[in-house]
Amino acid sequence: MPAVVVRNEAGDRFDALAERIEAIAAETLPLVEAVTGLPLPDPIVIRTMTVRAWARDHRRSTKRLLFSEAEQFAPSLADVRTAALLRKGRLKTHRKLWPAIGGQAVLFEPGQPELVFLPEALRHAGRLDDTAFLNKALAHEQTHLAQYVASGGAAWAAQDTFFPVLRGVAGRAYGLLHEGHAYWADQQITTKIFGEPVTTDEASPHASARFLKVFTSPQRMAAVELYRQAVDNVARIINTEGLDAFNTVWTTPDLVPTTEEVADGLTGWPARFAGPEVTA
Repeated sequence: MPAVVVRNEAGDRFDALAERIEAIAAETLPLVEAVTGLPLPDPIVIRTMTVRAWARDHRRSTKRLLFSEAEQFAPSLADVRTAALLRKGRLKTHRKLWPAIGGQAVLFEPGQPELVFLPEALRHAGRLDDTAFLNKALAHEQTHLAQYVASGGAAWAAQDTFFPVLRGVAGRAYGLLHEGHAYWADQQITTKIFGEPVTTDEASPHASARFLKVFTSPQRMAAVELYRQAVDNVARIINTEGLDAFNTVWTTPDLVPTTEEVADGLTGWPARFAGPEVTA
């Protein structure tokens, strides 16, 4: 079983939170592997971070990725300008939505996927002492680590790329694949732990006004609806074709949902998993 390494970089007052995260991670990780049928990295590294340090590392890692991909793909000047705008937009989204990002799977260093938790965001969400929420968050984010391992990092690279056309992944909804699968998994795992799935459909009564503004924003509500469609279709594929058939998606890019399927509620996506070419 993978080791769990937790590093509290958010200050001594969050030592107890780091200890709680370590204990919950150790409990949830075997369930993640059992439910998803996928291995996790060893060790699993989890850091608690300040929002400032988290934002700084996102700036650094996205800049590194932009330059690395530019060197790899030799894009045109127009492609580089488009990529720079895409990076700017992602960083702006982080600045706007961080109160709703309690935990996140990240690749701040190449080849080193890890989890980060933002105690300040958890405080805004009213979830610092919410054990059920932390179980859900750890199950969800560890599932993202399993996705990384299963695809050899390719699925994360496809989602994070600043040059989707040059990488050959334009028109593929990797974000919905990742989130739909992770939400499906955390529902299964928290049901095993608590007897029913832990949901975040309702905000905590202890949430701050700043969190509630993000929680009820049209941007978040639209994403939630897309994720629900993705969860429903992940469940349909697994229930109909089996877990092994679904997991071929991590090494078969042609099975990733398309933007056309997203526009149609993903209803056509499950049919592409049927057939001997997938299950053999």
